[in-house]
Amino acid sequence: MSWIEELRQMRHQVNLARFRYLLGTGETNTGLGRTAWILYGLVRSLQPEVAVEIGTARGWSACHIGLALRENIKGRLYAIDPHSDTAWNDVGSRGESTLPALRRKLRRMRLDDYVKIVRMESRAAAVGWKKPIDLLFIDGDHSYAGVKADWELFSPHLSRFGVAAFHDTTWQYHRGDPFYREDMGVPRFVEELRLAGHPVVTIDRDCGLSLVQRQPGGIPLMPPD
Repeated sequence: MSWIEELRQMRHQVNLARFRYLLGTGETNTGLGRTAWILYGLVRSLQPEVAVEIGTARGWSACHIGLALRENIKGRLYAIDPHSDTAWNDVGSRGESTLPALRRKLRRMRLDDYVKIVRMESRAAAVGWKKPIDLLFIDGDHSYAGVKADWELFSPHLSRFGVAAFHDTTWQYHRGDPFYREDMGVPRFVEELRLAGHPVVTIDRDCGLSLVQRQPGGIPLMPPD
């Protein structure tokens, strides 16, 4: 790397320091909380061309993913959410109020070039989808049928070493949580993926974030000759 390129990179990182600070000191009244930084780290290391998020709400996770894309100077997040009342809105994230909040955050973080708002349900967004997906974050309809449908709609588009992330996978270990729900279907579905041989790595923070590969047994690390 030439000294000119090093200087450009230094300026780029200095300019983005303010935005990392905004996220680091910003609101955490979302279920994902500080676990959103795991998504940020994944994007910084995976360098995805295409990321897809199902369930954006006010944009907490979208801003972490989007900022990482901006730091990478490449890639785009497709943030899918109907922004209407559902059974799975976070507290304080009801209905169409989430869309203006999302737009404000993206403008404030200067992420409009890296995050594309897709205002529709995931089933509609999947129609005609052809882009290979490097990172898929499923955090929308948390019913068993809903999360299963999102996986079946979008996981076929995961790239070879693409990663899917699911939120709320350790819910059953947190029955004392004031927001605990008996109808939470994410743990059951991701457990089915694990039992079917899909590699699953789970971090038990903020009710669980699990990383899953599409191929049962994982991608062979020694390709055939």
